[in-house]
Amino acid sequence: MSQTTQKQAYRWLLRQIRPARQWLLVSMVLGLLNGVFLIVQASIMAGMIHRLVMESATREMLTEDFIWVLVLVIIRGVCAWGREFCGFRAGASVRVEVRKLLLDKLRRLGPLVIGERPAGSWSAIAVEQVEELHEFIAKYLPQMALAVMIPAIMLVVAFPQSWVVGIIFLGTAPLIPVFMILVGMKAAEANRKNFQALSRLGGFFLDRLQGLETLKLFQRTRFAETQLADASEDFRIKTMQVLRLAFLSSTVLEFFASVSIALVAVFLGMSFLGHITFGGEVTLYTGLFLLLLAPEYYQPLRELGTYYHAKAKAIGATEEILEVLSREEPKAHRGGLSLPEAMPLTLEAKELSVSAAIRSSAGSESVHDSENKHQLLLDRLSFKIEPGSRVGIIGSSGAGKTTLINTLMGFWNYQGEIKIGGQSLADTQLDSWRKEIAWLGQLPLIIHGSVYDNIAFGRAVSHEQCLEALGRAQGMDILANLPDGLGSVLKEQGGNLSVGQAQRIALARALVLPVRLLILDEPTASLDSVSESLVLDALNAIPDECTVITITHRISQLNAMDQILMLDKGNLVADGSPSTLARESALYQQFVSMHSGSLDDE
Repeated sequence: MSQTTQKQAYRWLLRQIRPARQWLLVSMVLGLLNGVFLIVQASIMAGMIHRLVMESATREMLTEDFIWVLVLVIIRGVCAWGREFCGFRAGASVRVEVRKLLLDKLRRLGPLVIGERPAGSWSAIAVEQVEELHEFIAKYLPQMALAVMIPAIMLVVAFPQSWVVGIIFLGTAPLIPVFMILVGMKAAEANRKNFQALSRLGGFFLDRLQGLETLKLFQRTRFAETQLADASEDFRIKTMQVLRLAFLSSTVLEFFASVSIALVAVFLGMSFLGHITFGGEVTLYTGLFLLLLAPEYYQPLRELGTYYHAKAKAIGATEEILEVLSREEPKAHRGGLSLPEAMPLTLEAKELSVSAAIRSSAGSESVHDSENKHQLLLDRLSFKIEPGSRVGIIGSSGAGKTTLINTLMGFWNYQGEIKIGGQSLADTQLDSWRKEIAWLGQLPLIIHGSVYDNIAFGRAVSHEQCLEALGRAQGMDILANLPDGLGSVLKEQGGNLSVGQAQRIALARALVLPVRLLILDEPTASLDSVSESLVLDALNAIPDECTVITITHRISQLNAMDQILMLDKGNLVADGSPSTLARESALYQQFVSMHSGSLDDE
């Protein structure tokens, strides 16, 4: 990470403290009060010892001083607790805000960007890396102010007692922050590499855990184990590099502080014995008072040095956070018009093209050049889908089928024009458009929660609506095998369901609220014949006013379609009814011939 990048990350971190300013201010005030009370406590304690030794005071004469010391200790304890509490609240509020920024950004970027990383990598960014911002906010920022204010107050108190001790304080204090900065420059880079290794390890581990059954079936567990060991070793090395810097800096900071305190002690001792005559008269009270202040004078700076690693960790963690937040959102979808509810849902595309940037890995190529290269995913598609139509999208792998439906749902930038009932998609609010869409993919998402939670999915729907949707999805037999009906708890990823049952619950989720467009991505690809028949029966019962777009390779399903869109390498090569294409399109005939003997016989 360059110095410029570190400065940008630091400035961004400082901008995030707005929701925590009040907590940080209270934390700093309590820390300052703690420092002031410490000076008063040191003065009282030095005076007590001076009176005991030099003035032969009795213990009874010092009772009031003892009480004041006890009161000050309690007050300082309350201040320390309050400072920690306020710092924690400040850090928590910033972490909540940053996570909100991340999740809102990912929601706007859509599933295409999320799919670029494994789930474990996103988890590392949103959880572990955001957590690393806490100490920077809660401890480092307040300590920066205290590291200036408390030593400044102690200097004001120390100079009238002994100008030599004041000069020692003033001259040795800069050694600590200077060394702290030198170490911190290396620490930020080490932490950045450590977080990258953690992100890779998290993503790798979660992916292999989810695919453990497949690895066992193909006898690749030993290979995966070796890969996991290599990733773990890389993370261990990066972590030890960070700890090495932390221990080194702490040792050196303690050394400088100890040497400085020793200088003060030697000067005061020699002055008290009369061997040093300059610097003013040193009494027992003066010597004890300044000796009690000496370690506390350096303590804020030492704590700042300790928390400086929190700053380094925060800057290292910020790199990937900023990378996500700086991602460009789709420019083609920033309209402000709502979609009229009564408008017939006619979908029309004219000269629709979609391209994706290709980033070259060649070291000799500049970033600017690599960003200007694009791969054409869809090339000037033009078609029209009437309201209530059953449309099949077919084509070989990589033909552009998924790209097309992702573009229709607003996840891709595009060139050309898409109209919804005559209204341009570019002029339409995406939230308004997506309320009219339901989507069902090949791999149904089942969360750890009740059947109701999985169907409602956070939306305000009643239990009666869930039962009705499950009935339309041919899923009422699922409840018969569960102990508590809609309240039965399902395991994550559908561990206590078959694939067909999970798919029907996901279909009920898509149907629980009325929509005008249902998009299906290979909904029966992983199902057996019985489950496929149930899902197809549910799809056939969808209201006629709802347009259904299905990506499929099942030849047996094509004849039930009103319209077929056939893609090949991003081009629309066939558009029409199944019967028309069967007579007039050689490419469609070839596709049917290739797939009729393979997929339909499985």
